[in-house]
Amino acid sequence: MKSLNLNLAATLLLLSSLGTGFAQQEKLPVDAQGFAREVAISNLFELKAAELARQRGRGKQVLDFAERMRADHARAGKELAEAARKDGVQLADTLDKESEEKLAALSALQGGDFDAAYLSSQVTAHESAVELFRNYAEHGQAGALKAFAEATYPTLRTHLIQVQSLTGP
Repeated sequence: MKSLNLNLAATLLLLSSLGTGFAQQEKLPVDAQGFAREVAISNLFELKAAELARQRGRGKQVLDFAERMRADHARAGKELAEAARKDGVQLADTLDKESEEKLAALSALQGGDFDAAYLSSQVTAHESAVELFRNYAEHGQAGALKAFAEATYPTLRTHLIQVQSLTGP
């Protein structure tokens, strides 16, 4: 029964992650407030998921990746807060319902099941983030947030390539 619940949680996490990527690509914000909100939620999700990985993950590569996410996204959060302050934009300080559900699904898993679900969620999250940052860097309002998007985009691309290499072909 426990195995069935773990498999169900992993499947639900994967399905919700797939839906997010497609939905977000259809409505990419080009206004500063919308961009800042999406980025703040995404960054908070990354930090919380990395903390879960430190607690529940098993594989060395997963743990190393989670530690990099924790460090890079903590730094990005500070840079985002400064850019938002300069542009006079308020940041979200809580997760949205969808991100909360993903974290709940992840928190139901342990070991190898967690590792697979965590990496899958990271691929989807970084695909969405790369597109969000690319779009804002190209079409967003001039200002500190646009400069932040331009400066952070390469790091997000690197994260995506790294996590894709961990999930295999």
